[in-house]
Amino acid sequence: MPFTIEATISESSTTRVFRAYDDTLHRRVLLKVLHRHLAYDEQIRERFIREARACAALRSEYIVQVYDLTEVDGAPAIVMEYVDGTSLKELIADEAKRTFALASTVALHVLRGLSAAHGQQIIHRDVKPGNIMVDVNGTIKLSDFGLARISVPSTMTTEGMLVGTPAYLAPEQILGEQPDVRADLFSLGATVVETLSGERLFEGLTYSECLNKVSAFKTDMLDRFVRASSPEFVEFIKRLMNPDKRKRFASADEALTALHDEGHHAAVAPARSFKGKWIRPLPVIAALVIVAAAIYGLNSLAHRIPAQQQSHPENERASVPVSGTSTKTAIAQQPVVTPSEESTIPRKKDESKDKQPVKTASNETTNSADSGSVTITSTPWAKVYLDNSLLGETPLAAPVDLASGSHTIVFTHPSFEPVVKTVSVSRGSQLHVDCNFLTSAGFLNCAASPWAEIYVDDIYRDTTPLDKAVVLSAGRHHVRFHNPAYQDIRQEITIAAHDTVHLSISFSR
Repeated sequence: MPFTIEATISESSTTRVFRAYDDTLHRRVLLKVLHRHLAYDEQIRERFIREARACAALRSEYIVQVYDLTEVDGAPAIVMEYVDGTSLKELIADEAKRTFALASTVALHVLRGLSAAHGQQIIHRDVKPGNIMVDVNGTIKLSDFGLARISVPSTMTTEGMLVGTPAYLAPEQILGEQPDVRADLFSLGATVVETLSGERLFEGLTYSECLNKVSAFKTDMLDRFVRASSPEFVEFIKRLMNPDKRKRFASADEALTALHDEGHHAAVAPARSFKGKWIRPLPVIAALVIVAAAIYGLNSLAHRIPAQQQSHPENERASVPVSGTSTKTAIAQQPVVTPSEESTIPRKKDESKDKQPVKTASNETTNSADSGSVTITSTPWAKVYLDNSLLGETPLAAPVDLASGSHTIVFTHPSFEPVVKTVSVSRGSQLHVDCNFLTSAGFLNCAASPWAEIYVDDIYRDTTPLDKAVVLSAGRHHVRFHNPAYQDIRQEITIAAHDTVHLSISFSR
């Protein structure tokens, strides 16, 4: 293989993305590799190759380029441009970076990228901050056409499935309609709002809640963003995001024309220095004059106050808030945890309880010389029971010291049958006990039109479109598709270890 793998960048249910070095052309690239267990699935393989061919036809400074289609360890792989920079999602996680200038640049550059894609009849279908890169020079590049579809009729059975990230879907997409270029414009509008304010307009605790927010969206909800930009810029976003697609811009080119003065397109400017048409210098200067006058007046007043009245005890000065800036900065630096992530991240107050061994009869003598050490791991995570007492959840903070003798370790995970292992500990021994549920696991991929909540054996697992395949223990399972607007659809499946079962359903009245 003419590539040297340097690092894993990301992984989804279908692909793994590596940063690599091209030993032939001496350049750094990204390799997007289809998972090996999916390489023999003709439907997935065809979609993967179609993505490569579609993107290879695109030539734009504002789109991450596709160089080649190759194979890595027997699986197809796309060779892509490596962007030296960061994703827009990571950039705007810093509150200080959410500026009017950046939002204007994102709108300008992404529209130019979409103009090139739409000109080749390619719809992105998943425009969002995580799929937008900002290079070190400030150029915005649209990436990951993994959900792109050629906008012509298709006979593929998955063509009608709901595709895209729910917080950025256009209203017509959640109704199961075939999206056109205007769906990308709606998603861009939601992305620009997030770049400007950090607010995800359609975020919800569940997939259904996201879709309900999209359905209830009205453009006047955007008026609150005028103070962070301008009335004209908000009107521009409203045209991008009109719930009635007939009232949106008809194309990316039309939106670009509206973004600039009629008949004039500004030169590309880096994100850190871009001053779009919407920034009005006169009101800004006027505001600065008013602020300067206020500061001068306060300073004059301060000189007339006796010195003893200006002094405060140290504790009083600490308790007087000077401004909200420091508070906002502190909040912005906290990690944002979605409800789905929260269940997998131990809360701080429970960390010691989960990570420390439970005091049981088997480890009461761990400080004696007659004991050994056991390292316990699992794939994926698992709750671990030692001699019928809960030890914690993997990954455990440290090895467990156990008294010499035989001990029973039970691994449990909601998707698999419990695994029981027996370990024999002797004085000074250092053992490693590992449980890999995936050695006997299969995968379930589901598609539903327009969308559905998926229940496996009466346990909620995910909502379509799936970000990753559902991992299940081998054997028989009962699958139920639920959408409140339709009657449930039920199917029985049998999964073999390492196999992938695909289910595609369409609700009907």
